[in-house]
Amino acid sequence: MEAASEEAASEDAASEEAASEDAASEEAASLEAASEEAASETAVLAEAASEVEEAAALEAEPPQAVMPAAKARATTAMQIFLSFISMISLVFL
Repeated sequence: MEAASEEAASEDAASEEAASEDAASEEAASLEAASEEAASETAVLAEAASEVEEAAALEAEPPQAVMPAAKARATTAMQIFLSFISMISLVFL
């Protein structure tokens, strides 16, 4: 009778240990899945932040084609003005 109760107790202990290992295994898997999800969310956020930074950098710098055109217009206006001044000075001399 004692042998049967000892055997039953060892079986109960073994099943409790197995259940405990299963619970620990499930918890570890759950934590690993949560960690992977957090890592993927972090990667998505980092990518979105870099896209926002790139967009801000593009908006901050003026288009390169505008600067030469503006300089050409200013140079032309200055030449016209100086030409007009020289014509007037020739008339009055």
